[in-house]
Amino acid sequence: MLFDPLEIGTLKLKSRIVMAPMATNYGLRSDRAVAYYTERALGAVSLVIAQATPVGVFQSESFVTGVTRLVNAIHAAGAKAAIQLFCGNAQISGEAVAPSAVDGMREITKEEIEDSIRRCAYAAAKAKEAGFDAVNLHGAHGYFVHQFFSPHTNRRTDEYGGSLDRRMRFALELVAATRAAVGVDYVIMYRHSAKEFFADGIKIEDTLEFAVALENAGVDVMDVSVGRGPGKRDYVSPRKNMPLGTYADLAAAVKGVVKKAKVVAVGRMNTGEISERVLQEGKADLIAVGRQLIADPYWPQKVRERREAEIVVCNACNKCMRCIDNGLPVTCEVNPLAGREWEVANGTLTAGDLAALRAKK
Repeated sequence: MLFDPLEIGTLKLKSRIVMAPMATNYGLRSDRAVAYYTERALGAVSLVIAQATPVGVFQSESFVTGVTRLVNAIHAAGAKAAIQLFCGNAQISGEAVAPSAVDGMREITKEEIEDSIRRCAYAAAKAKEAGFDAVNLHGAHGYFVHQFFSPHTNRRTDEYGGSLDRRMRFALELVAATRAAVGVDYVIMYRHSAKEFFADGIKIEDTLEFAVALENAGVDVMDVSVGRGPGKRDYVSPRKNMPLGTYADLAAAVKGVVKKAKVVAVGRMNTGEISERVLQEGKADLIAVGRQLIADPYWPQKVRERREAEIVVCNACNKCMRCIDNGLPVTCEVNPLAGREWEVANGTLTAGDLAALRAKK
């Protein structure tokens, strides 16, 4: 099933493998970014989801025009292109805002909520104009949209907080506005943290009700991840001591309640065997591969051709994540060429340089 095609409305995917949205600090319009994403598209992934991008940048026509180059490159390499839209904790009149007053941020007003929704919907329309085949709304991982849904962070007492229905309201209004902006045939994905590891955090029971509501509001694809928890343990990017297919059961729970929406499984989906098993067992419709595609952009092609022995295996060390945390461009412990694809393409990285890099690995 891993290499079966799939249709999502008018979007036709050649396989069930999608590249998960991952921050890189390469930007989206640079030669470096275009070469990085193109290499993953050439590796036979069906859908490349570009990294979380603040919705505010779509106010700039030069950004929209510039990012079209990336879309065209991904398409030319044989994949479809999506972009994750990031509604972060906005700076309004010089102040950071959140659903509730936490960590030095003030509570966002109803008028500002309405403006945030309008800005995100506008960004989706501009992403469509730039040529992206879908948008992925970032409602996970403790960020702004997620904060409205989570009882751990949402302490509001108005119509956007309190009960489950009220905590769902912001995201549902966001999806409805996005649907109105992009039209009925355009694919909307929604990345959601199915549970958190806080005692007062999101429970899977909340997620199942939310998934049905999101589908009814216009979501075509549920991208099922997890949230955060106390301490320093990295839940979102599971390490090597966690099982393959870490969060597939959460995807399965969501798939059990939606009717038409497709479901994406994430979390160490980095062998053909585990990915195929998740699909065969009906736990998901699509497999999102993240860090493994940093380690080896040609993982899909090698799996399809049964060349598993040639795969450069991601060791889940999270060096890539530490780069992001420190504001650095992403590099990889096992792939010294990650982020340097553009140097290979323009000939500035010589054969000797390549050999030296591989020797250092």
